[in-house]
Order: sequence, then C-alpha cells, then structure tokens
Amino acid sequence: MRVDIAFTNAVIRGIFRITCKLDIGELQRIPKTGPAIIVMNHVNFIEAPFFATFLSSPRLAALSKKENLTSPAYRYFASIWNAIPIDRSGVDTESFARCLAWVADGGVLGLAPEGTRSRTGVLQRGKAGVAMLAEKAGAPIWPVTLWGTEEFWTNLKSFRRTPIHLRVGAPFMIEPTGSMTKTVRQEVADEIMASIAALMPERYRGPYAEGLAREPRHLRRI
Repeated sequence: MRVDIAFTNAVIRGIFRITCKLDIGELQRIPKTGPAIIVMNHVNFIEAPFFATFLSSPRLAALSKKENLTSPAYRYFASIWNAIPIDRSGVDTESFARCLAWVADGGVLGLAPEGTRSRTGVLQRGKAGVAMLAEKAGAPIWPVTLWGTEEFWTNLKSFRRTPIHLRVGAPFMIEPTGSMTKTVRQEVADEIMASIAALMPERYRGPYAEGLAREPRHLRRI
C-alpha cells in the first residue's frame, strides 16, 4: 500500500476513535477480497471514510455520485478508495459495467440500496436498480448496518463522543423467482433492505419494521 494511503487511513481511523465510541467487533466478518457485494444503509457521508479506512482493503470499491468529483479533495479520496462514479440522473450503463467487472475480478463492492442519504438513520425504501446489479454480479451479498452516525455532527459540536454500532449479517445469493420483471426487481430490493433492517434496532427499520419474520422468496442464505 502506498505510504500516503496508509498514512491517510491511519489518521482518519484515529479521528474516529477519538470522536466516537466504536462497537465494531463484527467488522472482521466482512470479506476483504471478493467476489462479494456489501449492502448497507446510508445515513451520511461518514460511512465512506469509515469502511474505507477500517477495512483498509485495496480490493474494496464503492459507488459514489459523480457530482462529488467536482471537489479536488474528494477526487483524491475517490482515487485512493476506488470510488466508482455514477450518474444518478439516468441509467448509467458504464458504471454498471465497471461494477460488474470489479466484482468479477475478485473485488468487493459496497452498495447503498437506498440510493441517497437518510440523514436520520431511519431506513428508506430500497431502489430496484440494486437488484439487477446484485443478480448480474452472481456474487455473495453481505448485509451490513452502521447506526449512530446520524448524531455525529450534533455530538461533535457539543464535544461528546458518538456511539457507533456495526452489525454484519449472514451472506446470501440472489436467486429470483421467475424473470426479473420490474415487480420482481423491487421485491428483491425490498428483501435486501429487510436483511439490513433485521440487524438494526426497531426504531431505525422504517418501512421494513414489519414482516421481517417472512422468509424471502428471492434470496438464498449461504
């Protein structure tokens, strides 16, 4: 690993340890090499530096909206953390292909099925597009959740440390029942989101608070 990357990662990990109370013992369960896909909730931008620096794997990449690349500082972090820019204004086939190629080459890809930040920590409805990408990749899917980050900035202003909790679920494969119609894609996305919700306290589960006891139709545990 390049010296500047190792130094940057170490500094950011140190900042997290100083400003937060970290309950992240399950981090070691997340694979550092693939092929694999990590699906997670998305509260704010803190998740990106957290996972990039604590996993610290050159085989980890994640999607990031292309607007972020207008910032020189962000471009640096995007380059060292293997960010794959995506155009959210339409169907970005180039980013889709890059994601599939990354996973096929033994990489780990991080995805946020919600598609945008919740800011409150409460889950939003998953986007159907994640279902197509996950199914095409044909790789194990690892549900991961991080909560507590919604209080980070408020606590920082008050010089309080933020409790951050991480949980990792059992991996599964996408095996859709029937063809990937629009309806089935949304069902797959909802089942992926439910696998994330099941790891969280009830107050964060949003539209996935009910029905977690139902067996998924399109996911197979491995």
